[in-house]
Amino acid sequence: MPELPTEHGTLFYEVLEPPEQPAGRVETLTLLHNFLSTGRAAWGPLLADLARSYRILLPDLPGHGRSQGYPPGFDHGAMARDVAALMVAEDATSGHLAGASAGGVIAQLLVHQKWVQPATLTLVSTTHSMDPDRAGAPIRLDPDVFQAGRNWLAATARLHDPYHYPGYFDQELLPAFRRLDVQRTIDLPLSSLSSWAFPVCLIHGEEDEIFPVSIARRMAEYLPMAELHVVPRQSHALILRQPRTVGRLMMAFLARHRPDS
Repeated sequence: MPELPTEHGTLFYEVLEPPEQPAGRVETLTLLHNFLSTGRAAWGPLLADLARSYRILLPDLPGHGRSQGYPPGFDHGAMARDVAALMVAEDATSGHLAGASAGGVIAQLLVHQKWVQPATLTLVSTTHSMDPDRAGAPIRLDPDVFQAGRNWLAATARLHDPYHYPGYFDQELLPAFRRLDVQRTIDLPLSSLSSWAFPVCLIHGEEDEIFPVSIARRMAEYLPMAELHVVPRQSHALILRQPRTVGRLMMAFLARHRPDS
């Protein structure tokens, strides 16, 4: 599998080509996963459908899965720089971009810093700011409130420890997640979103316990070409809970914004 050296280590990634070459130019779709996950773990159920029409760029974020090394404190701005270097190397800066939770944060930082100029942007279960005052809602970035199965932490550790060392997840990745704050993540004013002149699809759970749905609603008000999909009776991490729903909404959104549509 390909790897890219970065200033913080090495990014592992996959490139998935359509099994049958579609007519015309094949656009690249970059998929960024949530914190504590990996590219395959987060986006795996959607890959077969998406790869029929798009060239998929699927990295493990710095310090996650097979990617080695990470910036101090898992600073999301520095992680975004590493992802930007990958997108440049793979000629993906003007393709489609999607991110779930922290992946959505990194996607927004890529746009805000003008490191990429995406054709479209899909944001799943994410926020524009980790500051509760700026976000207009309480932020609860705490794995203890995440509504998941009883053994989810042990299962998540198995995504990382085999590629680092036994205990890596418990000793490095999970404590880093608990320490994430506004300085290490994102704090974009809503007004900055108003200059994003490309289609944006927001997909959010109605009962998101980490980033309340009111955040997504406010983002949709400021984004000039936004569509918002609120999934009833669903909480955070829709990419893991409702992959079929996310895939259906995302495929329809992308189809509406193909060059030939």
